[in-house]
Amino acid sequence: MTETAIDRAAWRERLAALATDDVTAALVVQCGLDWLRPEFTAFRNEVDQALMAAQLRRGPRLSVTRVVLHNLPVHPAPGMRPSAVDRAFEEWHHRLSSSSVLFASAPPVTHRVHRLILRGDETAAAVPDMVELLTDGDWTDPRRAGLALHTIGASGVTTPLTGYDLNWDGPFGDTDPSVYM
Repeated sequence: MTETAIDRAAWRERLAALATDDVTAALVVQCGLDWLRPEFTAFRNEVDQALMAAQLRRGPRLSVTRVVLHNLPVHPAPGMRPSAVDRAFEEWHHRLSSSSVLFASAPPVTHRVHRLILRGDETAAAVPDMVELLTDGDWTDPRRAGLALHTIGASGVTTPLTGYDLNWDGPFGDTDPSVYM
């Protein structure tokens, strides 16, 4: 396995701190392609579960803002990226969309997912992966949190993740012909 910039121990420590009442917000950026590598599937799922559990447990006392990639970088040569990365990207977005829909139906839970749009010439996100916490009005790393918040607030740089793209019909949905038989 190649080295990565993701420090699992640091992420786990920050995620565990979400249970404390003095943490009022979390800013989570997961735009690095390492998150989509097969060896990170379990850890990516662990992060997702920790964030959802904290959000459900704490409710409106915790605001969670996440940033993930909207699109994967375009590589000039075909085959540069393993197909497993593309599949992981699609599966992760589907799960995040589904959980966003569930959170939206349970107000006043504050859980937003923003998708960072990469331009065709960008090979990586300009904002680093992070978990920053707002505790007593101060971010754990104000510079990094400021960069992420500025990125989210910039026009045309991100788009919200919604359940719009989800196929809700599935078996026995309104478009299933057996419904009309």
